[in-house]
Amino acid sequence: MENKSDTGEKDKTSNLQDVDDGGSCLKAVDDSLKDKKLKSVMKEDEKGKGIEVNLVKKAKKKKRKQDVAENESKPKAKSKKRRTEDDNLVRGKRFTPEEDEIVKDAVLQYVKLHNLGEKGLEMVMNCHSYPEIKDCWSKIGTCIPYRPPGAIYYRAHTLFERSEKREWTKEETEFLQECYEKYGNNWKLVADALGKNRIHVKDKWRRIKLPNQKAGKWSQEEYQNLFDLVNMDLQLKVATQEKKTMHGMLKDNISWGAISDKLSTRTDCVCCMKWYSQLTSSLVEEDKWSNADDYRLIKALYDLDAACVEDVDWENVLEHRPGEISKKRWDQMVRHIGDHGSKPFTEQVEILSQRYCPDLAETREAWDNIPRTQ
Repeated sequence: MENKSDTGEKDKTSNLQDVDDGGSCLKAVDDSLKDKKLKSVMKEDEKGKGIEVNLVKKAKKKKRKQDVAENESKPKAKSKKRRTEDDNLVRGKRFTPEEDEIVKDAVLQYVKLHNLGEKGLEMVMNCHSYPEIKDCWSKIGTCIPYRPPGAIYYRAHTLFERSEKREWTKEETEFLQECYEKYGNNWKLVADALGKNRIHVKDKWRRIKLPNQKAGKWSQEEYQNLFDLVNMDLQLKVATQEKKTMHGMLKDNISWGAISDKLSTRTDCVCCMKWYSQLTSSLVEEDKWSNADDYRLIKALYDLDAACVEDVDWENVLEHRPGEISKKRWDQMVRHIGDHGSKPFTEQVEILSQRYCPDLAETREAWDNIPRTQ
């Protein structure tokens, strides 16, 4: 049997444990309440922040709507093209004799009203050198309201600077050549020395520079001469090992002026356009072809000695190029071969082998590999 004292001690121990358990429960409840309160505060804080964010978004949205409404209410600026169409000014039409008289009278009246004296006309024609009358053309340009001020400016220069005699004498032509050697392309100085309008002087030089100038289709001789001259120019440049940083149609630094002079039938611009827009492949820019491949292709076709284009195994013409690319480049060449476009395949290869001389393949490749200098 258990003693009463032992039983009493167990009851006390049990009671103490109950007290401890009760304290733990109270602490847990208290912690739980604190957590709930903290979470509640955090939720309220987040809610407040959310409301603040929403208010900011609404304010921005409202501002955007106001800006859109203001922009819609403002008159839209017209493009330059639209302004040109809407200003109702006469462009591209010859000046009538009556308009010429109005322009001349407006210039002379300006000189008279501003007491510019004997040199007044020269000052107006060269107003950029005289700051006191730099705005003269803004006033003179209003003499014909339906003409652009710029057109009146150029017409006035033509009227006052052109020679009374429209035809050029032999002496004037020779003097033009002397002035060109002295001043080059500075047409203002050349025109002043000749006492003529610079536009007329420039046009005259174009005519006498290439007396045998042609237009329209190129002859086979012109094609061949162009290829020979360009290849020669590139050979000389390879020797210098210098390639300037230039772009577009000047990227190879080819001396088109010198080539035009030697060709004697086409201007430098026409030669340049012909070379890059027709005779050079667009596949080069696409990195599917190289300029040296032109020479390799023609040599391969020449050695193949095929009777017709259908006999060519294009996949094996150039090892480093797909067959479809080689065939595409061939089609481009034939398209701009001139009168031989309808000739048999063998004749076409023969003509192109003269243009794309196989011996120049390495020269062309060497030129393409020269890095451009800054």
